[in-house]
Amino acid sequence: MKKMINEQMTVHNSKENSHMEKNTKDDLEQIFKKYYSAHREGKLFEAEKGYQEILKKRPDWGQALTALGSLYLDQDRPDKAKPIFEKAANLNPPDLSACYSLARLKQLENDHQGAIAIYKVMLDQQPNAGIVWNNLGIAYREIGRPNDALSSFQAAVRFAPQMAEAWNNLGVTQDEHNLTQNALNSYKKAIEIQPDYASPHLNLGISLQKSDQLKEAEEHYNKVLKIQPENKTAKFMLQSIGGIETPDAAPVEHVRSIFDQCAQNFEAILVEELEYKTPELLFNIVRPYLTEQMTILDLGCGTGLGAQLYQPFANSLTGVDVSAKMLEKASEKKIYNRLEIFDILQDWVFPEKFDLIYSSDVFVYFGNLDTIIRSASSYLVNGGKIAFSVENLKDDSAEYQLFPSGRYAHSQKYIQECLNRNGLQLIEINKADVRKQSGNPVKGLLIVAQKK
Repeated sequence: MKKMINEQMTVHNSKENSHMEKNTKDDLEQIFKKYYSAHREGKLFEAEKGYQEILKKRPDWGQALTALGSLYLDQDRPDKAKPIFEKAANLNPPDLSACYSLARLKQLENDHQGAIAIYKVMLDQQPNAGIVWNNLGIAYREIGRPNDALSSFQAAVRFAPQMAEAWNNLGVTQDEHNLTQNALNSYKKAIEIQPDYASPHLNLGISLQKSDQLKEAEEHYNKVLKIQPENKTAKFMLQSIGGIETPDAAPVEHVRSIFDQCAQNFEAILVEELEYKTPELLFNIVRPYLTEQMTILDLGCGTGLGAQLYQPFANSLTGVDVSAKMLEKASEKKIYNRLEIFDILQDWVFPEKFDLIYSSDVFVYFGNLDTIIRSASSYLVNGGKIAFSVENLKDDSAEYQLFPSGRYAHSQKYIQECLNRNGLQLIEINKADVRKQSGNPVKGLLIVAQKK
């Protein structure tokens, strides 16, 4: 009988505890709403203290963890946010909002593989989450998996058909797959959804320009400049089709953007699709002037195409480029002694002078070459060489010309005069087909000059 009474008391106590736990849970949710409101009102210190108190009582509450992590992001403290999101993402089941935030943080840290793994977990639970498919596509693009990126963006617009960003990203990837008409349609869809979205206007303009639809391209560049008056790429592309005055050089932001975007597939596109041979052609004409143990600067090194040709002659080989993503690819080759992010129009600062400076397919983004040639000359030892390529402007009455390709061509006369002005003597000049543009060979000049 006593045992029975004890059991009944135990049962009674269990029900009482359950009721108390429910009340506590309800109370915490009300308290959470209070601090969440404070958070949204910008009372971050108050909200932070509140979230922390809640988590002391309920440490595995995903919603509260995610809210605290988001607060740390609002305070620009990603180092504090990340472990909070990791804890919430590792719950069973995981908090999907925390998973999303954690994946975004990993993308910002260039841990795209880590982000991909998280997005896949999320899609296992919510396969129709368009925004997750979109971010997965971005991560795939960053690691050089264009086919996976394409299928991800296709899923994104299928599940989130009113997401303008997904349509724009799909268009970019379709462009990379040479699905030109599909890309045009995707950009137009993004604009239809969000008429003041500058990026698809710009991308559509560039695609139309490649197809020689210059009037239509100009309209979209002007729309970009109406939305973003300081957009340097739109202004430059407008200049390249004669819409406004010709600048001395392409904006550094424009050049960086081009090469950051194509870094993963750069060599495949250039070598396989455009039959790019400039590094080898330039090396062939400078080869007779190479000796062992040279200090060499690869100016605008990109991914390091051709660097292995110069390595046997280098005591030290330095590579510089405006694109950090290109430098990441170059570093994988383990050829260079030093790699640096570098804008060649700014003041040059190197710890040494060079026996050789070479530059393949870089000067095409600059019209006026005086600043670059002057800087290069100042960093050459006496008798040092500079070797570079340009696209050939046949009209010697002009110094240079900006074409709708967004690239400059230079006259042979101008190159000769520019070298002379800056203490350099021309010793080699060869004509060559440096690459292809729309299936047609592009005529170029390969130059070697020596410091007097």
